[in-house]
Order: sequence, then C-alpha cells, then structure tokens
Amino acid sequence: MFSAHDSTGAVAADQLIHLIRRRKVEVKFDRVLQAGGTEAVTETAASVTDAQTAFTFTDSGIAVEGSSDGYECNGTVLTIDAAGTYLLSGSCTDGSVKIKKGTIGVRLILSGLSLTSADTAPITCNKSSEVVIVAADGTENVLTDAAANNDESNSGNENAENAVIKCKDGSAVTLCGAGTLTLNAYGKNGIKSGATTAEEGEASLTIRELTLNINASVNDAINAEQYLAVESGTLNLATADVALHCELIMDIGAEGTDGPTIAIAEACEGIEAAALSIRSGDISIVCTDDCLNAANFDLANYDFAINISGGTIVAYTTAGDGFDSNGSLTISGGNVTVWSGGNADNQPLDADGTIAITGGSAGMGMNLSTTQAYVTFGSAGISGTGNMGGQPGSFGGMQPPQNGGQPGSFGGMQPPQNGGQPKSDSQVSGNFQPSDDFRPGDMASNNISAATATAQAGSDNSSGNAI
Repeated sequence: MFSAHDSTGAVAADQLIHLIRRRKVEVKFDRVLQAGGTEAVTETAASVTDAQTAFTFTDSGIAVEGSSDGYECNGTVLTIDAAGTYLLSGSCTDGSVKIKKGTIGVRLILSGLSLTSADTAPITCNKSSEVVIVAADGTENVLTDAAANNDESNSGNENAENAVIKCKDGSAVTLCGAGTLTLNAYGKNGIKSGATTAEEGEASLTIRELTLNINASVNDAINAEQYLAVESGTLNLATADVALHCELIMDIGAEGTDGPTIAIAEACEGIEAAALSIRSGDISIVCTDDCLNAANFDLANYDFAINISGGTIVAYTTAGDGFDSNGSLTISGGNVTVWSGGNADNQPLDADGTIAITGGSAGMGMNLSTTQAYVTFGSAGISGTGNMGGQPGSFGGMQPPQNGGQPGSFGGMQPPQNGGQPKSDSQVSGNFQPSDDFRPGDMASNNISAATATAQAGSDNSSGNAI
C-alpha cells in the first residue's frame, strides 16, 4: 500500500525503503542492573533488516510506504499505536510524532529527518511506552521546538510538552545509533524523562552510541525524574540551566568500557543527580555554578552521593564549587582536574558528609585569596583545612593557571567566551564549539590570586571532611 499527499514524497519513501532493505541489521541485548538490583533486558536496536513502514514528512503532509497498520496520520501529525519498526525522514516545519500510551516494542529509525513543531514536542513517548529512537548510520537528524512549547510561559497551550523529546511517566526510552541527532530546545528542555509510578511502571532514559547535540536556551539539556544512563556515544551540550539532570539516579559509563564523551560548553550547573556515579568516559565541563552536584531539595533523609571510579573529568566553574555533594563524595579511580570559583565559600571538593579519595589521580585548583581555606589529599593524609596558613603552591607536578585564574586549555577544552551563559540563538552541531565572545573575568584585576590544591591519591584510603 502507498499513500501520499504529494508525488515527491512517494519517490523519497520508495528510495528509503529500498535502502533500508539493503542494510544489514543487528539487534543487541544488554543486561542492565537497574536501581534496587533488578536485572532487566533492554534492546539497543541499532538498525533492522526491514522497516515495516516508512514515513516521509513534508509541510503538506506525510507520505507513507509499507504497512497500513499500527499508525494514524492526521496532516503532519503521526501517531503510532503498535509495536514495529518505523523509518522517519523528510523535512517539516510543523509536525510531530506521538507514541500512544502503553505501546511497547517501537523502534523509530531517523534517517535524515528534520522536524520542527510550533507548539508541542516533535517526539512524544506517552506513558508506559517502550521506545528505541535510532539515528541511522551516517545520517544527520534535527528536532526543534518553539517557545510556545512551555506550559509555564504559555498556560493556554494545551499541546505543550516542555521538551523536544518528551518521555512521560513509566516510559522506557533508549536513544542510540551511529548517526547524529541535534535537538534545538526553545520551549524548555531538550529531553524530559518522567517518573516511576505504581500505575504507569518504571521510567528510564538510556543514551548510547550516537552523537547527540543539544542546545537548550531556556532550561535543562536533559532532565530525568527517575533514572538516566549515559553509557556511550558523544554528547555536546549547551544549556541555560543544568546540562545533565536527574532527580534520582544517574549512571555515566561502565567499568571496563571507554564510556561516553561529554562536552558541556555552557551551563549553569554541569551534572546533577541525587545519586551520581561516573565509571568511565571523557567529560569536560565549563559552567557558572557547581560542575557536579548531588542534590534534590524535594528529598528528605536521602543518601546523596557522588561516586567517581573511572574516566577523565576536567571541570571548570566561574562561580561555584567544583564537586558539591549534599552527602558523600568518593573518588576511587579515574583522572580528575577541578577548578572552582573565586568566591570565598567555593571549593574544588565540597560535601556535607565525608570526602574520600582512595584511588585515581585528582588535581584541584581554586581561584581564591591567599587566606582562603584549602585542602590537599596525599599519602601523608589531609592538610590545609580552615585558615591554617601556608601556600599550597604546586602539588603532584600540576601548576596553577598563570593568567590570573584562567584555566587555559584542559584536554583540548576551552571555556566558553560569554560568561558561561548560552546564547538564545546558539546552535549545536557535530563540530561543537563554545561561543567566542566571553571572558570569564580577569582574576588578577580583582586582586585575586590563583592557588592550587592537588591530590595524588594512592591506596592509603585517605579521607576527610569537607571544608
């Protein structure tokens, strides 16, 4: 069966079906140990041998090739209500894709899709749905919303979903593939993942393999309520608030893997969760507040924690703590370099509970006055708490910045050039670069000197309290 609103869509859809039938497919399964120790099987689904249905979006409608079952087209709105593999391509300035509540086993293959929505989310995964969104190998895909997609600033808009990709309560969504997906969020968030509830089931958001670029000029790049796993791939993020945000549990990387490459070029806070674990990856952060934060003001008596057991982290903040935990902070592996803000109450490492460095290599720099407290970790224990005097100078072979507190270049990362705030018109692409009109501030001109506290941690299980 073939139906189309124009003849050009018919040609495009036929070509896409031919291409995807030639593509060899692998379906992989990973066992993921989820919160609470429950082992579940999740499908990564990079591609398939044959798509059941191909949709080509245009401004005048949606051309369809393949099965007539499992979906409904209404103008430029596609609603999917049955399991299957669906190929999405084309360009549309006001269209959307919706996965109906309770629909599982859905795979959306994005193959050169450019989809903008005027008042809602370009893709919505409704409650209790299970969806895999694949960026096809070698393709570039762009999803964009508008300012109207925000029910706080546009209370009369009943279609607002507050995200470019909206994953509602109880939905399990995976983003993967060997292609590129760019999200331009002008409403609120880039991606919003919902909560786990007794009625709707467990919610989760998993990211692996693909290149994901997000520009969020209003709120968070990614905001999850229950569980966020960033396993692999490349993430380039610029946001007005938090780059990676989860109300409960966030896992980045996995032991024995290279993990993801995450470049946060502009943000208020870098990565925030109630319980944050970083096991592998290459992470660079430039922000104006805390680089890593374990917090959630809505949770009482929670064991907030930051646990770093692997990977490389280079973090720089202009006016916040480097790593800030409302509970414990543990570094047991990896390579960590942190520069904190120049205010007197900002530290490279800050925790309400215990700070423990039992492995890895950590270097900490503070843009501070010479009388501010500092802390060093090493084989001899902990020193420099309170205003105990003494200059940290250089520890572990690491030198502080020589330009009045500027970080210079860390691992090829340059700090943003506009005060850490994203431009409203900034775009993120595969060649992601921070904007170039910013100066973090001349620390020397404010009579602030740069001091450094560095930890070369061994196996002595050194630990201490936050200062």
